[in-house]
Order: sequence, then structure tokens, then C-alpha cells
Amino acid sequence: MLDTLARGACVLSLLIAVPHEATHYALARLAGVETDDAQIAVEVSGGRAVCAVAPIESPPRRVVVGLGPTLVGGLLLALWLASGVAVDGWRALAALGLALYAIPSPGDVAAAAGRHTQQESKK
Repeated sequence: MLDTLARGACVLSLLIAVPHEATHYALARLAGVETDDAQIAVEVSGGRAVCAVAPIESPPRRVVVGLGPTLVGGLLLALWLASGVAVDGWRALAALGLALYAIPSPGDVAAAAGRHTQQESKK
């Protein structure tokens, strides 16, 4: 029973991890970072997610790419709250998913600070 719940939780984490890592990639492309050999990987059972791009020399670009999901998620949450739409029922579940999407991993913070060149996070 517990094994089945753990597998279900891992599969559900894909709903958050894949868009989170794809946001790093999309923002790297928009920031003009070389992405020809970029990699995105999300493991269901290993709890590992990674978006590897070329080293980013520009500190502002590095922060935008490293903390991109946090910035995008925070902006979307702020717009949602400012719109006055109630957060109830299924919207509460969507808000929780958006909040989880926006949480930066230690790898995101390290990459934004320039401590390593690869975005890697444990989800």
C-alpha cells in the first residue's frame, strides 16, 4: 500500500517538475543562452530533476534563468490574487500546484548565484 502511494506521489510530481524544468529551458532560450546541447531530465522514482544549459556569464541572465520558475510562479500568483478570483475548491488545488512549481530548489539558488553551471534540483 505504501509503495503504491509513493509511486503515485512520484508520478504526480511530474505535473510540477516538468513545467518547472521546462521554464528554466525556455527562459534560457529567451535570454539568448546557447541551448543547442541543453538537457532536461526528470526522474519519476529517483526524485531528481535537472535542466543543464551552457554557463551563463551575465549575472542578471543567470538570476532570471536560475530563479525563472520562482519569478514566473510568483507573478502568476500575484496576478491571481490581484484579480479577486476566489481560491476555493479546485482553484485551491491549482494554487497549491502553482506554489509548489514556484519553490526554488537549492540547485536553482546555487545556479542563480553562479556557484555552478548546471541547474539541478532534488524534488
